[in-house]
Amino acid sequence: MIRFPAQDSKENCLAAFWRWIAILEADDYDGAVDALYWDKPTSWTGAILKERITTFFGGDDPWFVVVPNERLIGVINDACEYATLQTNDRSGWFMAQIPLTTKPNDPKDDEIPLMGLASSFFVREIDGQYVMEHEIFHV
Repeated sequence: MIRFPAQDSKENCLAAFWRWIAILEADDYDGAVDALYWDKPTSWTGAILKERITTFFGGDDPWFVVVPNERLIGVINDACEYATLQTNDRSGWFMAQIPLTTKPNDPKDDEIPLMGLASSFFVREIDGQYVMEHEIFHV
């Protein structure tokens, strides 16, 4: 499970989010499921997560998660939404775009065709550290 410092900030959540994206880019969808906190036992498997993410936009060409160049990461980071929550079990919420492309050969190319799959997460504190709890993929 990805753990990160229990400090309320958009930057803190984004650092954890990009760690998760790197797991997806490595095609380790089982690891990506394990990297998230699940409030209840989940029926999600790596295969289900991969199918949900890589077929979301449809089309004839397969979609791949990539870590793009720093400029495009900045665009994704700037679009991220973040809010603190004052509940007993959740400390925050954020939504960021999973970068997907049908042309994964050079993910650092500034002209790469990217689509963003908006994904939201709750932030929970467990044992003095924060973890990400997947909420939903947004249409």
